[in-house]
Amino acid sequence: MKIMFSVGEVSGDIHGAFLIKTLKKYKSNLTFFGLGGERMKKEGLKLIDDVTRYSTIGFVEPLPYIFMFLKLLDKMEKILEIERPDLLILIDFQGFNIPLSKRAKKLKIPTIYYFAPQYWLWGKEENIKEISKYLDWIITVFPQEFNIYKKYTDKVSFFGHPLVDYLSTLDPQKREDNLIGLFPGSRIQEIKSLTPLFMKIANNFSKKGFRFLLPFASEQFLPLLQKYIDNSLDIEILPGKESYKVLQMVNFALASSGTVTLEASFLFCPLFVFYKISPITYMIGKRLIHHKYIALPNILAGREIYPEYVQKIDVNKVIKDIENFYIDSKKREKMILELKEVVSSLGERGVLDKIAQFILSRNYA
Repeated sequence: MKIMFSVGEVSGDIHGAFLIKTLKKYKSNLTFFGLGGERMKKEGLKLIDDVTRYSTIGFVEPLPYIFMFLKLLDKMEKILEIERPDLLILIDFQGFNIPLSKRAKKLKIPTIYYFAPQYWLWGKEENIKEISKYLDWIITVFPQEFNIYKKYTDKVSFFGHPLVDYLSTLDPQKREDNLIGLFPGSRIQEIKSLTPLFMKIANNFSKKGFRFLLPFASEQFLPLLQKYIDNSLDIEILPGKESYKVLQMVNFALASSGTVTLEASFLFCPLFVFYKISPITYMIGKRLIHHKYIALPNILAGREIYPEYVQKIDVNKVIKDIENFYIDSKKREKMILELKEVVSSLGERGVLDKIAQFILSRNYA
């Protein structure tokens, strides 16, 4: 069985790698090829291209890469036509993957969307009805997401969130009082906008005796990160595979809004969440977003568990908020209790096994 993937972001590469590993548990004669990253390649994906280094978010930010992605879309269509995979699996990356799904449909190639377009968070929910025409199935990873998709299509399932499997096997570790985690993101503009901000905050806490751990999502981002890191501070830079360990060890962390906020929830790590994009994208996005909050745990809970700092960020206020949190043990206890509620809604261990078995059990003739 030939399975083609289309993945364009670091988080998608992580999820894709875990999915490939689980699929191989249940069927030996599988071949994998397509777009992905270094993690999927290690699991056996024959890599057509790695575009995770161009990963962006917003409306203005992707413009420099538009012609490259249009050319890649044509290339992927030709490969679909020549290789005729038994299945195409799309992971997130909706600006590219939705057009690709339409081309796959014309070629009558079955397509499953895993980590589906986030219409439950932003944009028009009604678009679900349109995109479902081109997909054989949609696998959602949040209960709220499933409920919204179910309103517009029957071709949808929810098995839980795979982070339940990734993180539930980790052994608890003792947190270090004077250790802070820094997670400036896995997209170019996140690194550029948040790393300098984090350095200002770190500089303040460095004077109080704090040390810092900064895991980077991929080797390709390390040169960019090093441009913004203050070498006078006690910052240990670690490869991205250490991010879970960092979230277990640190007293608290500063992070971009994204998957890391959910990872931190599963590990009950206190977090301060930051979001900063171009002014144009921010103005457009405000009109399209369905929720009051930006961090996934806050959205799922319907209230602010993790403090959020968006767009125009007052560094002095952030520092004051962190100091107040640090000395108030009741705030930490309340945060952890609320995180446990969020995590309990995302399923039980065995999520990836259920997803892999579902994918392999379908008839793709």
